[in-house]
Amino acid sequence: MTIEIKKDICPFCFSPLGAKGVCPLCKKRPNARRTPRTPKALPVGTKLKSRYVLGDVIGEGGFGITYIAFDGMKEERVAVKEYFPSSIASRPSNEVTVPPDSRARFLTGKKRFTDEAKNMAAIKGMEGIPAARDYFSENGTAYIVMEYICGDTLKSMVCGKGRLSEKDAVNLLVPVLRSLALIHGAGIIHRDVSADNVIVTDGGAKLIDFGASVASRGQSGSQLKRGYAPPEQYEKGAEADGRTDEYAAAATLYFCLTGNVPQEATERMRIDKLSFPARLSSRVTAALTRALSLKKEDRYPDMPSFIRALTEE
Repeated sequence: MTIEIKKDICPFCFSPLGAKGVCPLCKKRPNARRTPRTPKALPVGTKLKSRYVLGDVIGEGGFGITYIAFDGMKEERVAVKEYFPSSIASRPSNEVTVPPDSRARFLTGKKRFTDEAKNMAAIKGMEGIPAARDYFSENGTAYIVMEYICGDTLKSMVCGKGRLSEKDAVNLLVPVLRSLALIHGAGIIHRDVSADNVIVTDGGAKLIDFGASVASRGQSGSQLKRGYAPPEQYEKGAEADGRTDEYAAAATLYFCLTGNVPQEATERMRIDKLSFPARLSSRVTAALTRALSLKKEDRYPDMPSFIRALTEE
């Protein structure tokens, strides 16, 4: 399939160009030098699966690089996430290479990455979660194609504009909580809910990054985001269930309302200084207090119960 990017479309972010040939979104010209933001990333214009054209890097971490891309078949923007563990992988060309003594570790991570794609593909059509469109292997690694979400992280929004009102915070996050309830019903636990992993768009909020998700009652551990991780995630071999995500979701709402993340769970077990603003209603205060309980059995039994506690008068 031949993919043609129209001349009036920015090759970096695939937005319509302005009258002067400058992209109003990324501020670049089509003839600007097409170098990746990081030397580890694939160059702008790279084609994958003879269908997707890569633009700029829009996110990167220790285990992957995310690009904005253009789907030549559907003629729309998408996000393409590439498995690239930067501590062991290199890219002398488009092909990803790994030292022989790190190969087993790379393949284990690649399987987990493709498991993320399978988990996301199983939960399409949910208001608070971006849809997974495709996943495949190429260049010696793996890729996930996702719905492109344009917006800022919840963390960036709160840090930039200040804490949210109770009404705004609850209205923003309840669709995400409802989607979590549905994925729990499908037997999947996210394990990494946080303000960093919620993208705020014009239409609401979306929970991203299912790279840590596991089957329901799978082993916990590995994802220890300070303030968001409940005590059981610090215990080797402990089981994660829906109440693990409940704690993290409550910590995310707490951050929206206070501008601060709760104390790390291990610190709370020693000296609990969790406090709530006086302006919060007794309903929301009580719901958060229970959902942030250090013992799983003291939290709500499931996400729908937490949602009802937050929303029903």
